Amino acid sequence: MNSLELFLLDFQECRRRFLMTAAAFPNHLLNWRPDKDALTVGETIRHVLLHDLSWLKILKEKRLPTDEEQAHLWAEPYTNLENELNRSKEYYNEFINYVSTLKPSDFNTIYIEWPHKPIRRTLGDTLERKSFHDAVHTGQLLQYLRMLHIERPMIWD
Repeated sequence: MNSLELFLLDFQECRRRFLMTAAAFPNHLLNWRPDKDALTVGETIRHVLLHDLSWLKILKEKRLPTDEEQAHLWAEPYTNLENELNRSKEYYNEFINYVSTLKPSDFNTIYIEWPHKPIRRTLGDTLERKSFHDAVHTGQLLQYLRMLHIERPMIWD
C-alpha cells in the first residue's frame, strides 16, 4: 500500500467510524449540547460533513468557501443524519476524487497555506490534519453519548 492508498483508506475509515457514532443519536437530541458554549450534536455532525468543502477549497483554490457558497448549507434545521449526509455527500465525493488524483510525491513537495491562519504545511501533513479533525469530533460525539447515557457504538472493529 502506498501513501496515497493509505490516505484514502484513512479518510474512508475515519468517515465510517464518525457516521457510526453520529447514527447512535436519536433525532430528538440533535439540538442537545453539554453547555451553552459547546456545539450541539447536529452542529458537530454538520461541521464535520460540510468541512469537506472547506478542505477542498483550501487544497484546490487556496481559500475558504465564501459566506455565499456556504450560507445555504447551514441555514437548514438539524432534522436527521440522512438529511445531513444527502446535503454533504457531493463534497465528500469531490474531496476523495481530488485526493485520488494526487501522486505520492506530491505529499512532500506541495505546500498548503491556510488562508485564515499563519500555517504552512506539506500536503501530506495537511491531509493528515483532515483525518485528525474528523477523529477529534468522533471522540467529541462519543463523549456526548456517554454524557447522555446512550450506548456507544463499537467503532473499534
